[in-house]
Amino acid sequence: MKRVTVKGKKWYYFHPWIYAKSLVDDGEASPGECVGVYTTRGQFLGSAFFNPHSKIVLRFYSREKREFDYHFVRNKLEKALEWRRSLYTGENSFRVLFGESDGVPGLVVDKYGDGLVIQVLSYGVERHKKDVIYALQDLFSPSFIFEKGDSSLRAEEGLPLADRLHHGEIPESLEIEVSGLKYLVDIAGGQKTGFYFDQRENRERVVSLVKGTKALDIFSYTGGFTLHLLKAGFSRVYAVDRSKSALSLLMKNVALNSFERERVVPIEKEAFQFLDEMLLSGMKFDVIVLDPPSFARKKGQVEEAINGFKVLHDRAIRLLEPGGYIVTFSCSHYITGEALLESFTVPAMNLRRHFVLLERLGQAKDHPVLLGFRESEYLKGFVLKETT
Repeated sequence: MKRVTVKGKKWYYFHPWIYAKSLVDDGEASPGECVGVYTTRGQFLGSAFFNPHSKIVLRFYSREKREFDYHFVRNKLEKALEWRRSLYTGENSFRVLFGESDGVPGLVVDKYGDGLVIQVLSYGVERHKKDVIYALQDLFSPSFIFEKGDSSLRAEEGLPLADRLHHGEIPESLEIEVSGLKYLVDIAGGQKTGFYFDQRENRERVVSLVKGTKALDIFSYTGGFTLHLLKAGFSRVYAVDRSKSALSLLMKNVALNSFERERVVPIEKEAFQFLDEMLLSGMKFDVIVLDPPSFARKKGQVEEAINGFKVLHDRAIRLLEPGGYIVTFSCSHYITGEALLESFTVPAMNLRRHFVLLERLGQAKDHPVLLGFRESEYLKGFVLKETT
């Protein structure tokens, strides 16, 4: 194992990344190679993946001197799987492994019934992908292993963007059950790995807090919140998404769960355009759920993202029935919970509408937040109720 030297900093003992500006000597390591990381004083920090093509030049996978191999991956997967099964007893679909938070930087593994979808987001895992695939096959005996390779994070690592089927065949119709509801999932054509497991607990919690008959689900995707609102008894849910295929799958999911078709109004439209049109219509909603895609994928986009949230929240507040509820989320780690809440408070004050904060929300338990690694805490949300 080659020796790489970095400028010594205390937080390197807890944070799994080291940036290129802190690199002193690369030890002539090649991209994706496993290296031993030392400070300029000769203190060993751990074993890491090396990638000179990335701003994140080193990603720690162990604080001991060891190679990244089949046995290492297998051990990490076994521990992660045991924990998830304890979290979701009786369920068969969840996130098995969440990158750095589970000690395998740049690897995501989602379980869909007896099949697996992975994302490889670091050069190190890419270089050792065969060991990963062998470990997954041996531990799960899956019907398929599909790699979703379209993430922009791969490009930042200097990796090509391409999907790949490593094992088996993806079924024409893939059905899973999460929190007592059934979903059809489009793995190859859908967002992320096909389904948002990170909102699992939030969907259940939100419908336990809100009340009403008419709801608006903005950025509905394939119906995670829509289905829970229907299950909670809402008589009409407007589901808005710009993706025709996502809305088609949403309506199939409505039928799959035996909900009445007329209780859902699917609307294929850009969110901001729809909200502006609704303001002219005079329609109001008891509950509005805002679960947008990331507004800030880079640090330099934060200011623009906050302004976008202010507009989004302004429109939502105007469309809310007096005493209603707004549930809002951000999935960018660059946007803090405080910034998201402030982007709601400003338009609320401008409109002279008063709200109380009922609950703070975060990502599901199978997406653990690693202490000392704030980047792993990306999903923030709030349930807000207007006071009258």
